[in-house]
Amino acid sequence: MTRWPDSSFVVSIYIEDQHSAKARRCFAEHAEPLTITEFSRGEIMHAIRLCAFRREISEQQMTQALLRFEHDQGEGFFETADLDSSLLFEKAAQLSQRYALTHGVRYLDLLHIAVALLVKSRQFLTFDARQGRLARAAGLDVRP
Repeated sequence: MTRWPDSSFVVSIYIEDQHSAKARRCFAEHAEPLTITEFSRGEIMHAIRLCAFRREISEQQMTQALLRFEHDQGEGFFETADLDSSLLFEKAAQLSQRYALTHGVRYLDLLHIAVALLVKSRQFLTFDARQGRLARAAGLDVRP
């Protein structure tokens, strides 16, 4: 089963926060890798750097988190899905048209859900309640 994590889920694996224990447990429970794109990879790395900018972690902790993330990619814990950007933006536009007035999520959240649908994910991993409601409405199994 393909599992699509949003960046909040992945960051919680590498940066200690209120969701870390749950994220790490969910990450470790399954043998198959999490699916990401180059875009989400960049977003994850940027989010880790922002934690250091906001002084939530030290620069040393940031570097260690980035190195662990890169190591785990090399070890096969993540697989990269290549998507045609025109298909991605088309799917996001469809989601926007259908759900914007009822769910009020940001466009970036739509993109995450669009990717999950395009890679035929059945499980969407997020700690963002609003994004999770939309993912559920779009037919995804939201965890953790």
